[in-house]
Amino acid sequence: MFRCLIIAFLASSLILSGCTTTYNRATGRNEFIFIPTAVEVSIGRILAGKISNQFKLSKDPEEINKVKRIGKRLTEVSDRRNIVYHFNVIKDDALNAFTSPGGYIYINSGVIKDTTDDELACVIGHEIGHVAARHIVKKLQAQIGYDILMNIAAREGGLGELQKAVSLSYNLIMLGYSRKDELLADRLGAKYAYKAGYDPYAMVSFLKKIKETKDRDMGLVFLRSHPYASQRIKMLEAEIPVIIERGKIRNSTIAQGQDERRITSASPGKRKGQRPLKVMCPKCRRIFPGSVKYCPYDGTRLQ
Repeated sequence: MFRCLIIAFLASSLILSGCTTTYNRATGRNEFIFIPTAVEVSIGRILAGKISNQFKLSKDPEEINKVKRIGKRLTEVSDRRNIVYHFNVIKDDALNAFTSPGGYIYINSGVIKDTTDDELACVIGHEIGHVAARHIVKKLQAQIGYDILMNIAAREGGLGELQKAVSLSYNLIMLGYSRKDELLADRLGAKYAYKAGYDPYAMVSFLKKIKETKDRDMGLVFLRSHPYASQRIKMLEAEIPVIIERGKIRNSTIAQGQDERRITSASPGKRKGQRPLKVMCPKCRRIFPGSVKYCPYDGTRLQ
């Protein structure tokens, strides 16, 4: 009965969705996506059962709550907020993380143990970036085709084709992403980390940890795809200053708007200097509220 309801739900979703291009904030482009969000989430929900059978999920409340807490902060500033994200921890020491359709994100316990909060935020942000850019959905629809998705919704054999879509999604996840997709997810992960109050350079430090490890055959989904860590580090070192500068401009604009509203509503007077909502210490790279003028860790003046 549950599967029949899913098929009926998919049918209505596909019929109502149509075949139009939509603007993707994560990629900054108009894209042809014919897999509706509802269908994507349904595939991810079914796939979650398969993943729970293939991997041992952690029951450690400290690990789970930590990932969920950081993940929540990141999703609130991500480019895709129209879905409910699900964060899970896999009990495995390998430095591994992956995402399945519909916002189901899995982080290995080894990542949690071997990273700082900032680095963990960047790893989670990287996976959220894949979701926001709809990388898995685009790979899936390229493989499975619109006709099969319509068959899932309309024909008696739809259940078998739904299972095919789920199995294909799992295989695509395990194969990893293209060079272009990985670079974009890195940039998005650093951006989301910065907007959520974490150090975006922690993405670089995490990649350097991977680069320095002696174990080259760890089966990493997060890092086994091209490009190699050194290329990703080079790209991030060039992109992160741009991300920070854009964030400062955005925060200054927001602060200016707030100040103008205060001045309009208050009595006339001299306007005080404006400060961004968030500032980063150039020495330790910790992020503080804009009201903080000196780094409490090393005394560096914050601009």
